[in-house]
Formats: sequence, C-alpha cells, structure tokens
Amino acid sequence: MSEVALTSLRVVGLQDRSINFELRYADIANVVFDPKKETVEVTSRAGVRTVLKMVPRADHDVMSRFVDEGRSSTPPEELLQAADAAADEAAASTARLEAAKGADWPNSIVRGKIGRKASEAILRQCHEDEQPWFILTSSVGAGTLAAFDDRAVIIKTGALTSFMAGSLGGERSATFHFTDITGIEYNSGFVNGVLEVLTPSYSGTANHDFWSGAGKSRNSAASDPYTLSNALPLGKSEYNACLGEINELKARISRAKTPTVVVAPATDGLAEQIQKLADLRTAGVLSDDEFASAKARLIGQ
Repeated sequence: MSEVALTSLRVVGLQDRSINFELRYADIANVVFDPKKETVEVTSRAGVRTVLKMVPRADHDVMSRFVDEGRSSTPPEELLQAADAAADEAAASTARLEAAKGADWPNSIVRGKIGRKASEAILRQCHEDEQPWFILTSSVGAGTLAAFDDRAVIIKTGALTSFMAGSLGGERSATFHFTDITGIEYNSGFVNGVLEVLTPSYSGTANHDFWSGAGKSRNSAASDPYTLSNALPLGKSEYNACLGEINELKARISRAKTPTVVVAPATDGLAEQIQKLADLRTAGVLSDDEFASAKARLIGQ
C-alpha cells in the first residue's frame, strides 16, 4: 500500500490515489506496528486483518499516537452523521456504477444495445438517483441518445463510436436542454438516416449525409453526422421502431417551452373587499343595486 492517511475519524489506505482500505477508530480491535518489516497490521472488531505495507518506520510513532487518540475519543455527532451520509452516497454511487457496467436501466425505455462505455457515460450525466426515461442506441456504431425529464444528451464513446466521432479512445457528448431545443429532425434515404437535435447553435442542414465528408478527416468534415455532436446516424427501420418515443420526446420539449401562467390569489380578505365596494358606493361610483350585486358575488365566491 503506497499511502496511509489518518483522519479524525478513521484510518485510510490508498493505492494509486484510490481508497482500498478504510476503518473507523471505533471499529479497530488491535493495531500492531512492525518497524523491521515496515508494516502496520490492523484488526477490526469483526476479526478482519489488514496489513498496510511500505509504511516508513519513522512514521510509526506518530501513527500510533493518532490511532490511540482516535480510539479513546468520541467524534462529534455532526462528523459521524456527515460520514454516514457520505458512506451511503458512496454505496449508492457504486451500485449505480455496477448497474451501468451491466447496462441495466430498469426504469428506462431502452432501444438498441447499450455498450458498457456508453452506459457509464449515461451514468455520468445523471443527477443523484436520476435515470433517463428513454435510451436510444444506433445499431451502426454511431452513438447513444439519452432523454431525461428536462434535457437530451447525445453520447459518442466506445472504440468504434469514438473513432467515427473523431475522438478515438475518448468521448464526445453534448447536452441539449428542452428550453433550448428548436426541433427534432430526421432525414433519411432508402435505408440510412440521421436524427438531429436542432438548437440556435445547430440549425440543421441538408448536407448531413454519410458521403459529403469522405475526402476529409473526421474532425474536418463539418457535415459528417458521425462527428457532429447534435446528430445521431440512425437506420430508417430503427427510427420507425422508436417513433412513439421520439414523438413523446417532441411533446415533452413542447411542454417545456410552454409558458406557465400563475394567477396570484387576492391579497385582501372578504371584509376589506366589501369595504372597498362600500367606499365606491359612498363616492357615488356604484349605485345601491350595483353595490348589492357586487357584494353578493363576493360572498358567493
């Protein structure tokens, strides 16, 4: 183990900057320092022994004092609560990552086969426990579209997909919030086609085909749908198979762009409104009959 960290709550072991061992002082049953071997053996109350190797003997005395102090003191309740919350979030994040590695999205409508890289990329786009309601992966190795409640994301990753996108070994992804989307467009020939997310920055063009950039590199072909961040090459049969979800996506975008009108309730109470009517009658603005009619309407509300 290359590094050992002692915090106010626990002992932490790190390998290549990743935590591979941690134990709270309250859960430690015994600690044995071996200066000759430059190791520290930590035994938990559950009986699990862990040997921390390559710990310089010069650090043993300091570590021993820190561990003894940690085991003999009670951490603040706020610190324990924060640590428990962080542990719960880490466990949930690990569970989500494992699910993503298995391309398991039980709460999503999934069209096409999601690769591990694409699934992990979708996970990185999720907020906390959020999942996309619709995931569409092109069968021609062109990328994946993930639709959330307020945005759509086009992801191009994985060996073949990233190569076609001009980012070999990397990832090209773009997020389009519904309020910024001006349209969803599909252009096709007899077999192949391109699904485009249009925004003020991506206005669409008739030249998004598979051959216009044939004489250029991937990143130089400005109209290559494999390279463009807002375009997803998609076979005509694939598009027709998920037309229901595409139309639902369009409907959600439309609803997101519809202004919400909020009518504020009257701030005056009934007595105050009747008094205002009475003042208008006194001023001669309302007749007795008009006053009585208006008063009756207020009381009847």
